[in-house]
Amino acid sequence: MKKKWFKLIVLCGLLTLLLAVVPVSLAQDTHGADFSGELTVAVWGQIDLVTDRPDAYVMHEIFQEWAAMYPNVTLKYEYIGGTGVAERFAWINTNLLAGTLPDIVLMYFPGPDITNAVDLVYNFNEDLAQPNPYSTNPTWFDDFPLDGLVLNNSVASDGGHRVVGPTLSGDTGVTTYAYNKTVFDELGIDVPQTWGEFMSIQQTLQDAGYTPFMMPMAGPDAFLWNWAEWTIREQLMADVIQECDFEAPFGNLNDKEMVYCVVTGKFSLSDPRIGETWKLLKEWSAYWQPDFLSPPPESDEFAAGKVAIVNTMNLRLAQIANNPNINFEWGTFYEPPVTAADNEYGNDVTPRRVGNLGSAGSGSLYLFIPLTTLDRGELQLDMARDLAQWVTAPAQVQQWCAAQPIPCFTPGTPIEEVFPDNPERVVQLRGFFEPGAYQNGTSNLAWATFDRALDGEWSRLFTEYMADAMTVEEAFDEFQPLLEDSIARTLLAHPEWDTSTWK
Repeated sequence: MKKKWFKLIVLCGLLTLLLAVVPVSLAQDTHGADFSGELTVAVWGQIDLVTDRPDAYVMHEIFQEWAAMYPNVTLKYEYIGGTGVAERFAWINTNLLAGTLPDIVLMYFPGPDITNAVDLVYNFNEDLAQPNPYSTNPTWFDDFPLDGLVLNNSVASDGGHRVVGPTLSGDTGVTTYAYNKTVFDELGIDVPQTWGEFMSIQQTLQDAGYTPFMMPMAGPDAFLWNWAEWTIREQLMADVIQECDFEAPFGNLNDKEMVYCVVTGKFSLSDPRIGETWKLLKEWSAYWQPDFLSPPPESDEFAAGKVAIVNTMNLRLAQIANNPNINFEWGTFYEPPVTAADNEYGNDVTPRRVGNLGSAGSGSLYLFIPLTTLDRGELQLDMARDLAQWVTAPAQVQQWCAAQPIPCFTPGTPIEEVFPDNPERVVQLRGFFEPGAYQNGTSNLAWATFDRALDGEWSRLFTEYMADAMTVEEAFDEFQPLLEDSIARTLLAHPEWDTSTWK
């Protein structure tokens, strides 16, 4: 009898042990087992067709791999409306406010209309504190390299993380200038180290019959001038950035800090450095294509050897590197600093990296979930969040990174060590590496940080100024009441900021 009881106790113990272990195994094996129906992703462009855009096409591949795991789910794309950046922002914002966005949105350049949309966009904070089912890291937050820098760069003023995306680990910026090295060599031109040298070499190029620089201020790329303005303004006004950057994460102004900066007069249109930035750009425009206020020609003037320098970015690099019509050597360099020798407001501050958050850790593509997805049911939200977790898990981030023209690497690694056996590649990509971007990215000292529509008005007035339709002073006088109105609306929307304590 004792032996029977002993066997029974042992069997019960084994059964208890099995019951304790099996649910964990089942939970792993059945993750997402209830996923079914349709999941629609709004995508920035035709990511399924642009095989020459590794940033976008590899995202399509990663999406399809997720869909293949869940045969009961139909993954659909909805193309974000419009062709230009401003049109696509407007489409997203209009549909966000109307509650008509799809289940999850893939976009570039997330701004305050997304990151601070407390009542409209899902906050990932609780999920980031929990494990990602597609990772072995303790928490989802740990999946983001560089201590979550890509998340910190897009955090809202309330501390919420409403966008997540793949991370390009390294020390490279996102934007730079591509130049015709063959022409530079023929004319005895070196890559400029200062703003003065930058102007000087463009005069040499112009004298030799080339269009020195292509800067479209109309058409889909009409936003590119703003990168140059950011670079100059944030260099000349480094002290302002430091004064206004009063809360973590530091090195990156959020909407609250930017409004504080304006309300306290630390960032003001009366600061001569803002007007000087516009004047420097206008002087530079003497070297742009003659009809820069009109859409640029459809033909690639850089590839044809007619234009010597153009804007480029890591997301467009393949369009130059793989262009069969380019039969000359080319390289890249970053916009040089305005030194004290170049201008009375110049200094020796290293220029910040701008464009798509402009720092190491920026993969440029971001996902957010409108709260209307939850209205369609918990399952719909679960599927959308699961897709975001899949995209940003270490294996998929590595897959995304491996497809990019610039691979992942440890910040601070010299470009010669990243490409030890490819001196041609070193020349071609140096502009993305020097100056480094790690902890030297865009501070967001820009109107778009708290009001993208206000930034659109700024661009409109700049165009008027460049067309000689108004002076800097007239443009700023027209902008001032728009700024004040935007500030008033923002403060009304954020009583929790307690502005009575601002000094």
